[in-house]
Amino acid sequence: MNNIIKIYLASFVVASGPWLSPVLADESWQSEGAEQYQSGIQDREIGKSLLARHTNQNNLWIKPGTDIISCDDYYTAKTDQGILTNNVWNKHAAKNDDWRQCLLKKTVDGKVEYGWSWSWPFGRKVIYAQPQIKIGSSPWQPEPKFDNAFPLKIADLKRLEISHHTDVSTNGDHNTALTMWLTSKKYTGAKPNKSVIAAEIMIWTYFTDGHFNPAGQKHSEIEIKGSTWEVWYQQDWNDKSGVNDNRWVNVSFRAKTPSLSVKVPALELLNYAVQKRLIADSLFIADVELGNEIMNGAGITWVKDFRVLYDK
Repeated sequence: MNNIIKIYLASFVVASGPWLSPVLADESWQSEGAEQYQSGIQDREIGKSLLARHTNQNNLWIKPGTDIISCDDYYTAKTDQGILTNNVWNKHAAKNDDWRQCLLKKTVDGKVEYGWSWSWPFGRKVIYAQPQIKIGSSPWQPEPKFDNAFPLKIADLKRLEISHHTDVSTNGDHNTALTMWLTSKKYTGAKPNKSVIAAEIMIWTYFTDGHFNPAGQKHSEIEIKGSTWEVWYQQDWNDKSGVNDNRWVNVSFRAKTPSLSVKVPALELLNYAVQKRLIADSLFIADVELGNEIMNGAGITWVKDFRVLYDK
């Protein structure tokens, strides 16, 4: 394949310019074998990682050929690594502008890989969506479930380690983050139940320069195994789409050094939040989600690996 650039949790960032329309996204994206970027190539190191900024002459990101699973809102697909979910929680913020977001798959060396693509308009300071793969059962969308050991009580855990490795390419602003919804009781029902939601834990491992800060205010910093994390806290966070009126605690951990392939010491981060009385260890982890919070632009993510390891 000519001119193929592999990106791990990196992005093709364009400060301004036209966004990729759904028509171009669906009908004119090039085949993977012909994928190329016609100008503006610049590489730089972030620690041991590579951040690439690529655009063509029209500031349009060119998507390789893939198989579309579905572009339906909130469509789910079960994979061997978790449940893919086409989460478009704030789609109405696009107003009358065109947009598109789809779940994808492709075969590489005989193995099926899964991911998602998106095209959202530039020009607004909002998060439109969070396409994702998840393990467990979210109180927002409990079905389908993946791994019936969930919910996991924080106080019962001796180990919780989350590893992920993704390929991401885009011309817009986004982050790559893990999300854990914490509930006040061990809810295992099939219907959405926002009343049990007590807290949201987010762990940012990558983010573009133009992305929002995490929710709330910076609380502190913590160093674990040589890696430093910012800690952000908001006591009464809510649904910024305005659809739901419940409120919850939000605790975010943002890596000081963005990582491309990462192992997250999730239990140590949770225990720090418990020690600082930001959350209680009596809460239950309903699920673990890996996704991108999308602010603008077009792009694609492939999930190369996603694992949640825990011991009670």
